[in-house]
Parts: sequence; C-alpha cells; structure tokens
Amino acid sequence: MIMEQTHLSGRVLEKELFIKATPERVFRALTTKEDLERWFLTKAEVDLRPGGTIRFAWESGTFEVGKIFVLEPPHRLSYTWETFGPGPTTITFELTAENDGTRLHLTHTDIGAGEDWDNYYTAVNGGWSAHLADLTSWLETGICPPPGSRRKVGPEGEERT
Repeated sequence: MIMEQTHLSGRVLEKELFIKATPERVFRALTTKEDLERWFLTKAEVDLRPGGTIRFAWESGTFEVGKIFVLEPPHRLSYTWETFGPGPTTITFELTAENDGTRLHLTHTDIGAGEDWDNYYTAVNGGWSAHLADLTSWLETGICPPPGSRRKVGPEGEERT
C-alpha cells in the first residue's frame, strides 16, 4: 500500500506491508549490520543508540548518512537521511505484532517541492518498494536478491542462481 501526503515539512511517502516474522526479528533486520548487508545494501555502519550515526552504502556508489532519532526496540526506529536527496529527510519504521507476523509501516518525511524533489520522490518510492520486497523475502524465505547485482543470496551468504 502506498500513500502520499503533504505536511508542513513537505511530502510524506508511506508504505505498509505484512511480514511473516516477529517484530523482534524484523527490527533486527532493520538495525544490524549482518542483516542490512543481506537484504538492503552492500555496507552498513550503525551506531545503534539515540543520536548514533548510520552510514549505508550501495554497489552503485550511492550512500546515505544520518542520525538515529528514535530507537524503541522492537517497535519503532527513526533516523535521518542526509546525503542522497536535495536535503535531509526522515525515515521511520513502526512495527506492530499482528497474527503470526508483523505489520511494518514505513514513513519517509520531509520530501520537499520542486523538480529535484520530484525526481527524489520517484526514486525513493521505487527504491522502497524493491527494498521492502527484498526485506520480506529475506525474512520469510532466507533468500533475497541484494540491490545492485540482484543476485540471490541464501541464509549463509552463499550465492544462488
């Protein structure tokens, strides 16, 4: 589900999905170097504490840096992205236990107006759709195609075709 809203601080992109994994497991996949480097990016550096820094890098040479605002395991994580876009934005993940899994709600805020921001919105909208599909695959099957090369990687890090 994709929702676009406009707030005083700019546009908001929201995505919501159900993952057959506990909130604790989903939270771990969003915050640990080992998991992040399997489903999301090629290199993660995470100082996991409020005020801590993040640095995410992808094969394409794209990277994000930011600061953690909210850290409430296993229910809420919020941090800034300060590099890729025309200005800083904020990412928030909210996790709710539901039946035999987790309802993940992603909110990406502070997306401005203008052509550069429109291009950014389009890019992150598509990016989040692909990344969240990879996260779901990783947590539900142990296999996902990492961004960039899109090769399949199994639970032990071995490549699969």
